[in-house]
Amino acid sequence: MNIKFTSIWCCCLILLASVQLSAQNKDIEKGKEKLKGAFKQKDQAKKNEEIQKATELLQKGGLKREMYVILGDAFLENGELTQAETKYGQCDKVEKAEGYGKVAAAYVEQAMGDAKQENKLLDKAMKDYGKAGKAKEGAASIGDKFYERGEKFYPKAIDYYFRGTDTPSVIKIARDYEKKGADGMTPAFDLYKRAGLFKKAGDLAWESKQYAKAYDAYSAGEVTDGMRKCADKFYSLGQESEAQNIYIKMVESYTKTANTDGIEKLATENVNVMNYGLAARIYDKAGNLNQAKKYYAYDKFMALDLDSAKLLFTESDQVNLAKAIDANMKVLLPLKDVKMQFDDWAKQQPNVGIEMDPETNQYKPVAKDEQMLVDYYKLIKDQISDQCQIISKNINLIKDPELKKVLMKRFLQYPAVGKILDKQTFAVKLTRGSTQVKDVYLKRL
Repeated sequence: MNIKFTSIWCCCLILLASVQLSAQNKDIEKGKEKLKGAFKQKDQAKKNEEIQKATELLQKGGLKREMYVILGDAFLENGELTQAETKYGQCDKVEKAEGYGKVAAAYVEQAMGDAKQENKLLDKAMKDYGKAGKAKEGAASIGDKFYERGEKFYPKAIDYYFRGTDTPSVIKIARDYEKKGADGMTPAFDLYKRAGLFKKAGDLAWESKQYAKAYDAYSAGEVTDGMRKCADKFYSLGQESEAQNIYIKMVESYTKTANTDGIEKLATENVNVMNYGLAARIYDKAGNLNQAKKYYAYDKFMALDLDSAKLLFTESDQVNLAKAIDANMKVLLPLKDVKMQFDDWAKQQPNVGIEMDPETNQYKPVAKDEQMLVDYYKLIKDQISDQCQIISKNINLIKDPELKKVLMKRFLQYPAVGKILDKQTFAVKLTRGSTQVKDVYLKRL
């Protein structure tokens, strides 16, 4: 009897719950319909009244915070984004984030069709993407919108791609610029560099023969292989100061990573080609003061600063070379005078512009400037030839082979010496009469 009664009672409860749930569902549906009708009202007061009634029906239907999703969606569908944002803000965490994301997307769509309000609307969109926890994704999606509108809008797309740290999309635009050839090189370079793709930026500039830009990128990324080839290129163009500064920058990079082998290799390479001043700077920068002093001594001698060279040779345990300077002083002093004269003439040499020869793809002097150069050297051609005779005589009187080798290297830095004298023996090869104007240039073009 008790079991029967209990079963009947349970059935009644289930039936009652079912009836109650059905009634609630009807209230929710009525609320949704009422909400739709509210947005058809033209009178604002009537509209608000209908929305309130719809809200009451939804509440009667048992909805609590989930009711705000329905309200937010209704406002969103009718373009009332501020109100939609407010309603979504009253939802639970997950629904709130989804709601903010939907409002943000709606602001973006509005912005794409309203140039005057574009910035304002996109700012609102980004704020909502931020509230939704999707700031980067949102920024990237805005970038896509601008990208789809064509090259005119690339700058805006780029800004949003960077805000979204969307490097692949930045590269996509950079490649679009690259396809334009020379006209697109600079914007592509700037994008690669801004994205931290320093080697890619440097390689692009290098291929375009814009070596200063290439070094700028390689240096920013401490791409030592790229820096090295830029240094070699600057040397070949006669820009020795720029090249040496690159080497020092490379030493700084190597020092950060404790790459002592890299530093030693750089220094040794420069010693081997008798580029003593730079070798000394490299050792100095690396903290190897003994080696630095040694090669500063060689550098001073190469510059025929004889007193400084003797002092440094003595301090770096190379007393034999200091004594050799004293022993050869009679021939070194005339050579010092020649060097001073050559340096003076070289300083007065007219400036010559350099341009790319489209046929050979090589640099050459600008034609009008080269004529100025010819006119200048016509006046001193014979004097330079006579000075080379003095160099030949005195170099071959030097008894110490080390000092002789260093000075031959130094004087061969003047192109005229290598033309008028034999590069190996320093014997006279061209007489006054056989020397042409272009044989006596004192600076590389």
